[in-house]
Amino acid sequence: MTELWQRSATELAGLIASGDTSSSDVVDAHLRRIDEVNGRLNAITVDLASEARVAANAADGATGERGPLHGVPFTIKENVDQLGHATTNGLTALADAMPT
Repeated sequence: MTELWQRSATELAGLIASGDTSSSDVVDAHLRRIDEVNGRLNAITVDLASEARVAANAADGATGERGPLHGVPFTIKENVDQLGHATTNGLTALADAMPT
């Protein structure tokens, strides 16, 4: 069986849209995988697990029209402005570079 973290974004979107899985299940699967391998890779340097779970719960409870990737989680690099988080570009010197 293919694990949720191994599926493409379009596969995940289809599974979520059909109700075969939830955004919360998908996020939890990805967070478990991050916990398993990130110690070696250090690919995820800022932990946004809490925010991801809140967003997944909101996606699962949403009503009305849904976009094609509704509920599918994604990562954001630290060179992209995101309100509430520093845009460090991977540099410690930019730890306080908060976007407006």
